[in-house]
Amino acid sequence: MRDVLRSVVAFYTTHFLKCTIIPLLILLVGASYARFIVLNDYLVSYESDCDPYTESCFEGCEDDTCTETYFYSIIERHASEIYQLCGPDVLECDEAWECQEGVQTCSITYCDPSEEAEDVCVSLIEDES
Repeated sequence: MRDVLRSVVAFYTTHFLKCTIIPLLILLVGASYARFIVLNDYLVSYESDCDPYTESCFEGCEDDTCTETYFYSIIERHASEIYQLCGPDVLECDEAWECQEGVQTCSITYCDPSEEAEDVCVSLIEDES
């Protein structure tokens, strides 16, 4: 029995780093899998439509040459809430584009000219003619 105990202690003393890193790595991968895949416990942010005539919007370009621009705001919420509301396809779900009452974490961010660069924010005024 003592010989077995001595060989186990000798193994752990010579391979101490492997014996601690491998179990910790397995625990880290398992915890990450449970959080991100099973529970969907992370925040997502995505662009939403924005009306530059009534709100201060971010301006984005469709391509590198910026021939077509679009206006957007940013919605941030939990992935699990979106999955419960819409299922796997967010783009076809109307509930994903607005914050409902009773939702704990949901925010719509509009462009703030005092915090962003001047060329990023857009607010347009309708012609009264």
